[in-house]
Amino acid sequence: SLSLSLSLSQTKTNILIGRSVAIKFAQTYPVALLARNPANYESIVKEINTAGGKAIGISTDVSSESSMKNAFAEIQKEFKGKNLAAAVYNVGGKFVRKPFLELSLEEYEAGYEANGYALSTSALLAFNLC
Repeated sequence: SLSLSLSLSQTKTNILIGRSVAIKFAQTYPVALLARNPANYESIVKEINTAGGKAIGISTDVSSESSMKNAFAEIQKEFKGKNLAAAVYNVGGKFVRKPFLELSLEEYEAGYEANGYALSTSALLAFNLC
């Protein structure tokens, strides 16, 4: 089995949450970390691998279906024969604090791309690893 951690945000909070979850899962499972910016996963991958675990990092834009398909193809190649044990979706899309009817189309779409569309795409691809 393997654990998959998806992280898009570059906020310190999301990176720390993603790191904690990845290190915990890496005690039992190999881990695949996905983030748009490799700097957000490189030190975590190194830490896990140095401690005797197995981790890979893949630069991915979770709001792009083709980027996600490429990432999942790489995961399947790297962890051939392993089943997915857990997928953690820790994405910090654009958050706007205002009543729904006051949102502009751009504000709505920005949040939907990361938190709606990307989550559903990730889930559908993750189920193929089960």
